[in-house]
Amino acid sequence: MSGCECTGTEDPGQGSILYSILNRGARCPQGRAETPAAHQLCPCASKRKLVAIRAPQLLFKAASEVLEKTFKFVKNVPCFRGLPAEDQLRLVRNSWAPLLVLGLVQDSVDLDTVETQQPSLLHRILTHDKERQERVAAETQDPGVPVGDVEGIKMFLVKCRGLRISVKEYAFLKGAILFTAETTELECRDYIQALQREAERALYEHVRTVHWGNAGRFGKLRMVLNTLRSMDPEAVAGLFFRPVTGRSSIDEHVLAMFFER
Repeated sequence: MSGCECTGTEDPGQGSILYSILNRGARCPQGRAETPAAHQLCPCASKRKLVAIRAPQLLFKAASEVLEKTFKFVKNVPCFRGLPAEDQLRLVRNSWAPLLVLGLVQDSVDLDTVETQQPSLLHRILTHDKERQERVAAETQDPGVPVGDVEGIKMFLVKCRGLRISVKEYAFLKGAILFTAETTELECRDYIQALQREAERALYEHVRTVHWGNAGRFGKLRMVLNTLRSMDPEAVAGLFFRPVTGRSSIDEHVLAMFFER
């Protein structure tokens, strides 16, 4: 069993609940008083904080509609249609999560979440009997998404809506996300990289022409791109799809939506 991941303590287990219980009667070293910090929970406990969707079926439906609309846009891009089929699939697999989040901004989809908690090691020890294990497993089949990931997505949605992104800007952003040359095993890597640069250049020219008095707007939109490109697909899948699809392959689910007519 691995120890606590926290640093800065001599004994990795000192901050855990179980350690505190087992050492509650131990004497303090002579000349040192026990401080309140000794009773603080291990910071790793915060990593157990999870967030789940309050109405998963409704959000699943909204996210699916956004992704279907996004895929319709993607398949209507001539440069994308001209790519080999395998490159198209690789690009879709790589970009569906940031494209979905951007589409949620465009369609003003809100997140209504509730915080949950992963069962601690002590909880699992104390509920070791078979009946409770089965009940806990059923209750925690979809435990949720780490709260930090969800708060990041929520904050991103709010900031993007504050930018009042136009329809053309959304189109250029989607193109810059879709044509990602960092995707592995691309047959037309150089061409796709050129398409990415072209999408970003078109975005810059549009902003320079339409928002000529707002020198910082393009920089803000570049930050939007960078944030989207660093989006964790597992967190996006866990928040919008897994509460309904369960443990089935998200990749298969996304590709099935892509191939729908």
